Amino acid sequence: MTIDSSSALSLWEPRRQMTLAQARRRSSLVSLLRLMFTAGAAIAAGIMVGHLAANAVSRGPSQLEQLSSDEVVTMVNARFTGRDIAGQSIMITADTAQRRRADPELIELQNPRLVTENGTEIDAPSGLYDQSDQTVDLFEAVRLVDTRGYDFRSTSARVFVEEGRVDGIDPLVGTGPLGDVTCDTYEIVEDGDRLSCRGNVEMTIFPNKRDGSGAAPAGNTASDTGDEE
Repeated sequence: MTIDSSSALSLWEPRRQMTLAQARRRSSLVSLLRLMFTAGAAIAAGIMVGHLAANAVSRGPSQLEQLSSDEVVTMVNARFTGRDIAGQSIMITADTAQRRRADPELIELQNPRLVTENGTEIDAPSGLYDQSDQTVDLFEAVRLVDTRGYDFRSTSARVFVEEGRVDGIDPLVGTGPLGDVTCDTYEIVEDGDRLSCRGNVEMTIFPNKRDGSGAAPAGNTASDTGDEE
């Protein structure tokens, strides 16, 4: 059988037109999908950026500043050294020392202990070290002892590090080789060499000194009351 070329071309033409129409539809679909994908990506990016911006606004500068001011720097087995006006060395140690960024000059101390060059020791369960004023405030069970055997107890004390002076506004109870003393307020100066007592001072003196067991010599004591220095 012989097919005329013009007849064959007329038979192929509709099929070619249908294929072009399908290609156009397919191209339109691809373009639509690309547009939808681009739009979806833009929407997702907008949601993410909006979420980050909302977080930044909700926190705000004031809240960030508050968080910074509450930050604490903790030092373990802290140690501070210096000298008083007489040139005597002084060392302050603590189990922990906490410095707040809001006021770095103030350092909270746990179990602070202050030791001077001549052997005087002062300790307490808690304290506050002011580096600008060079003072140490001690709280709770404050104890001061020296190499001569004197032992003083109080519930608070302020140590002026550079002056080698201790001020106490709470009652003091002290014992030592020469006797016992109690008073309402006190001051210890000259790196522990001199004690001034004020208010309801009661003192018991042992002229022959206390024996090694801590007991007073029998029948040889003297008591006094009043302000003493």
